[in-house]
This record gives sequence, C-alpha cells and structure tokens, in this order.
Amino acid sequence: DLTFSLPLAEAGAQVLGVDPDPVQAELNRNHEWPPRVSFQEASAESLPVGDQSMDGALFSFSLHHIPASLYPQVFAEVRRVLRPDGFLFVVEPLDSPFNQVLKLFHDEDHVRALAQAGLAQLAVPMFEQVEVLRYSSQIEYESFEQFAQRMAGRSFNDLYTAEDVWRDEVREAFEQQGAPDYRFDSPKRAVVLRRPIQTSGSQELK
Repeated sequence: DLTFSLPLAEAGAQVLGVDPDPVQAELNRNHEWPPRVSFQEASAESLPVGDQSMDGALFSFSLHHIPASLYPQVFAEVRRVLRPDGFLFVVEPLDSPFNQVLKLFHDEDHVRALAQAGLAQLAVPMFEQVEVLRYSSQIEYESFEQFAQRMAGRSFNDLYTAEDVWRDEVREAFEQQGAPDYRFDSPKRAVVLRRPIQTSGSQELK
C-alpha cells in the first residue's frame, strides 16, 4: 500500500511490499519505484525475509482479504520476522456511508469482523503492548463512472463482476451518499502491537 510505503521510504526506511496476486505482482515488478521501495510476490503466511529481520509489519486494508483459517500461520510468521522491539500495524476500514455503497455488490462485513476477532484472539497475546487508534481520511471520485471503473478493474477481485458494479441501484446509492462532490469519509481502526513475545500475554483490545 503506497499510502504507507512511500512516506516510510521518504523518512529513510527500507520498505518491502508483499502481494500474493500474480497480476498485481507483475505490475509491481514492471514499475519503477522510488529508492528504498521494492515489491515481491509472496503470501503473508510465507514472508520472504529472515528471522527477526524486520522492524515492522503493516497490513493496510488487507487482513480481511486473508482467509481466517490462515490467521494462526500469518501471525506466527509476523512474529518470526520481527525484531524483539518490532511492531505489527493493522489498519482496517470501519462502517461508513461509502461502505453502504460497496455492500450493494461486495459485502465485507463478515470478513472484517473475522479480521478483528483474529487480531484480538491470536495476535494481541503475542505482543507486550497494544494500542488502538481511530482516524479518518477521504476518498474522492470525479464521477460514478470513475468509481465503477476502479471497482470493476481490480485485478485481485473474483467476488463480484463488472455487471454487479454498473447497476442502477449502485449508481443511485453512490449519487445519494456522495453528492454533490463525490467525497466520502473513510473511517479506519488501526491496531498497533509492539514487542513480540514468545508466550501468551494478557492484553485486550477495546
């Protein structure tokens, strides 16, 4: 996710982006990235880095795309690659008027809830410190056509079709929720876990 990758690189960090989608991974390989930013095709449960070699691991709007059955492997892999003072940062979307539009063709409420439960039950006990942040940004579109093209053109999507997006019901909801400037608030919940441990802890998410 370039939202975090580019600012981190500009601040001096060496950033490795991991994407399991072969189409997106090929686009990544063929793109010229700024210094200190690179991408590899790999999955979250098999990260292409050594033990205790990373300062941090970030999941930006991506944890809920991973099958919940893989969460034990994923979080164990994160703990494997993090240094003793490392951190795990997971940001997930919250419900919003924009989400009400998306739900008309792609309802993620269930998998988002599974992601939050996985964090609380599996990831939090692996770390010494937990912090929960809430913030919001904005998503802006020029038109419904631009929105529909972006949604329908995602290479990693196999859960809905272009026809699902280009429906009158979706257009009407987009116009109603986004009028007059098609600018939507995008609230988020970020969980920051610091200092991985080898035994279960007693931290709790609130």
